[in-house]
Amino acid sequence: MDIQRIVDAYIIGLGDNADNTSLRQTLVDHIVKGDTSLLELVQALGLYLASEEASSRSKGAHVLSDVLIDLPSSAVPAQATTKLVQFFCSRMADATCVPYGLTSISALQRLPSFTDQCAIDALRALFKEVHVQSFQHTTRSTAYTLLDLLVQSRPQAVKTMGDDVVLGFAQMLDGEKDPRSLMIAFQIIPKLAELVDLKANAEDIFDVIFCYFPITFKNRDGDPSTISPEALKSALRAAITCSPHFGDMAIKPLVEKTTAASPSVKIDAYETLTAATRVYSPEVFKSELEALVEQIREDVVMAPDDKVVSAALDALEAVYSAVSPASPASSSLAEQSADLGESLTTPLDFVLKDAIFQLTADDIKNPEQVGKLLLATARSSAYNCNIVSDAVLPIIVERMASTEVLTLRRELMDVLNHVLSASCDISRKAECLETDKDHLLNIYRLDASVPLDKEYSFLHITRLKGITLLIILPELLDADETALALQTISRAAIDRNEDENVNKEATHLLVQLAQSNPDQLQTTVLPMFFGTLCEEAVAVHKVSRLLNALGAIGVATPKAMLPVLCGLVSVITTGKLAASHYVPTLTTIRKMVEAAAANSVSVCPELMAKVIDPLLNWIFSVSGSNHQSRHQIVVEISQAAVAVFSQLDVETQGVYLKPAFDRYSAAALTANAVNNSLCQLLPLFSALICACRPQTHLPVDDIRVYLGDLAAVALSTESTIQRDVCFEIIATTLNKADSSERGTLTQSVLERANGADPGVAHILLRHWLARALVSCSDKLGYECVHWLLAQITQGSPYSAEAAEGFNIILGEHSWAVTPATHGVFKLLSKQRFYATVVPEITTSFSSAHDDATKANLLVVLTHSVQHMPKSVLMSGVEQVVPLLLSAIRLTAGDLKATSIRTISMIMLETPETLTGQVTTSIIPLLSAAVVHASPANSVEVRQAALGALSLVPEKYAFSAIHTARKDVLRALAKARDDRKRLVRADAVSAYNKWLNFGDL
Repeated sequence: MDIQRIVDAYIIGLGDNADNTSLRQTLVDHIVKGDTSLLELVQALGLYLASEEASSRSKGAHVLSDVLIDLPSSAVPAQATTKLVQFFCSRMADATCVPYGLTSISALQRLPSFTDQCAIDALRALFKEVHVQSFQHTTRSTAYTLLDLLVQSRPQAVKTMGDDVVLGFAQMLDGEKDPRSLMIAFQIIPKLAELVDLKANAEDIFDVIFCYFPITFKNRDGDPSTISPEALKSALRAAITCSPHFGDMAIKPLVEKTTAASPSVKIDAYETLTAATRVYSPEVFKSELEALVEQIREDVVMAPDDKVVSAALDALEAVYSAVSPASPASSSLAEQSADLGESLTTPLDFVLKDAIFQLTADDIKNPEQVGKLLLATARSSAYNCNIVSDAVLPIIVERMASTEVLTLRRELMDVLNHVLSASCDISRKAECLETDKDHLLNIYRLDASVPLDKEYSFLHITRLKGITLLIILPELLDADETALALQTISRAAIDRNEDENVNKEATHLLVQLAQSNPDQLQTTVLPMFFGTLCEEAVAVHKVSRLLNALGAIGVATPKAMLPVLCGLVSVITTGKLAASHYVPTLTTIRKMVEAAAANSVSVCPELMAKVIDPLLNWIFSVSGSNHQSRHQIVVEISQAAVAVFSQLDVETQGVYLKPAFDRYSAAALTANAVNNSLCQLLPLFSALICACRPQTHLPVDDIRVYLGDLAAVALSTESTIQRDVCFEIIATTLNKADSSERGTLTQSVLERANGADPGVAHILLRHWLARALVSCSDKLGYECVHWLLAQITQGSPYSAEAAEGFNIILGEHSWAVTPATHGVFKLLSKQRFYATVVPEITTSFSSAHDDATKANLLVVLTHSVQHMPKSVLMSGVEQVVPLLLSAIRLTAGDLKATSIRTISMIMLETPETLTGQVTTSIIPLLSAAVVHASPANSVEVRQAALGALSLVPEKYAFSAIHTARKDVLRALAKARDDRKRLVRADAVSAYNKWLNFGDL
């Protein structure tokens, strides 16, 4: 092989900026195969490497660097590694060769033959010969990367060099400005601190680092390779706080930075101080502690940014945790906390002195902020918690005993809550709390009879928070006191109160207690709630609050979920609950079951056995009773059953299906079962079947015959419940059937329809078949759709029902053919439906001669559009807009509102589509739709129209629509007097936009 020829071509290519990939790969391949050697490559490059021209030397080093980077480790002889390192180190004095020398050594350091001595030689050459800051960013970044690699891979070499590495690195970094290079450099410093004692050179390295604090820069938008400002801040913070030797130099300037006007600088300084407490000596904080606490107090009281307040309090807690002494014997606590107002001797002086001054003043200023400062201080350690509690508690107790001013009592109680919260957070009771327990009980009054008047609501909320803290505090209350405290909070959650915030806060506190100690809640609160729920003549509002509280506790606390559900099921099935409360109670059960099933599938078998099955048995046992809300009750149980049953495995579903068929199948197949007591329970039967997995086998002899029988019953029955149940079962069975059997099963259903008298049921059957088959892109589904459209265009007596039923095909349903119940939905099924149906509607609308047919076609369009994904609708928006405008003219109620909302969506996404019609058609139609006197304009329509009118000034230029401004303002002025408050509010907003439209 003529290696010289290849090298010469490579060099020429570098000069011409050509792509030398193939030449580089050729050199690498020949060296790997042994056709040539690295030594021969260096000899071939000798003329260039020894040239007097800087460019030639650079190109020679470039070629050698490229080859070394691509060479596998096995292709570089061990004896060559040291020689190559020495060669590149010798070239570090040549500025033109430095970039390639750095990349070459970076490639060599990965080799097993790269020794600690090689690393030392490379570092010495880097520090001595290379003036890093004189190079471009790419070279500087390579230099920092090489140093980082050597520090990680050759720690012993770094330890051997010791201070030379520290000083060399400080010299490298001095003057660096590029954030990308700084990121690498900042990450090197903590690694150096682990390997080398920085004590002798701490000042040198710290001065270089700290000059960058606080660091700010703006990254380039849309560039994924750039680093984030937060990442760079974190890296600098880690560098500043990596060594205890930086403490004496860092604390004072960091405290000074907390006085900056910029919130971001304040936050950065506080967070750095917090990080420093984990590394620096506690002694270095004491000299600046007073100034730091004063600044933190000012920021907590005055700072408008919550992030600044949070960072300041975190820093206060961290610093006091660092300087806190070991906890002294309890006998000395009293001595240390005595005469706190006169002579304080602990670092806590700077917080406690001001707090005591505030608490003893006639008017407490900023009680919330005082409480936060005390909380952060007390939470820092058990010792500090004792000191703060000993200092503050007697003052609050004394003042609470001497004042009846409600606002002052609330402020004092709020501060006390913060102090108690500190003991809860460190899971250790302050020693003084045991001795002052009676005072605390007197302050918080564990008495459920205390009135919850609106005038005292803020005081009651604060009191309830304090009672919660007493319960959480370890071993403070005995069992009876805990029970009384829980009853107090429970009563506040469920009793009538003019200020609902009291009820909401009490419920929130019960949830908090349930999460920390669910056993206490189960033994005290739940029996009380269930007992109250079963009281005679219990008020509806109390039941509502009880159920809200129970639902919140159950959903937020997995351990309490089943006890709550089982308790609610028990009060229903045992007959203890008044029948008038069945529906809200079952609604609560259903919501909790849905949340539990969604969070954990593993709990579903237990939910089925302990919640759903008892409810199914109960409703079956009372099927003969006549309750006015029976249908609602059945629907709630059905929806709860679907949420759980759909998550069971195939085998378990089969176990529960058998008794369901035994109970309900006969009723489902009995024609005209209007008077059958089980008829109203059939939705339960449908829900269970619809929730089955596709693999679950229905316990029938012949599914084809069974579906045909269901179709026959549905077409002949007078019971709408029975009819709908049959259609739901047919639809879900066809949807989940194997594609090879689906056609045969569908035909068996249609055969029954063809042999019966036509009617509304025939129309609905096609709707349900279309729902089942369109979703899985079966052609028979589209045959049903075309059949329904033909009924509309040909003037069938049932054309209105055919149009309205398109909502069944695409609309939501609680359990029949849905993704949640394992329905089969093919990809792009909605897109295919839209592409098939909308052109046919458009053509039929253009050729229709009577208004009834046009109106029915618009109903179909509206139902189709409202269930389409936005992306699908936008793809064919031009042909839809004229029909939507016709729908606004000819329809009313929900359909009209849907059409208006679709126009609004188009206006948001592609306003240019409507430019030609906005003044001639859209604005007049919308203006007419806000008139409340028209029966076609429901509240929903008026709100949708006002929302659309509000969009117009945002999406179109004044010159395009200024002619309509006067008419719109006139219509909106009338709408401001609408009977409905929400409509009036929307009208005012829209009026103001149009009034200011066009103003400079």
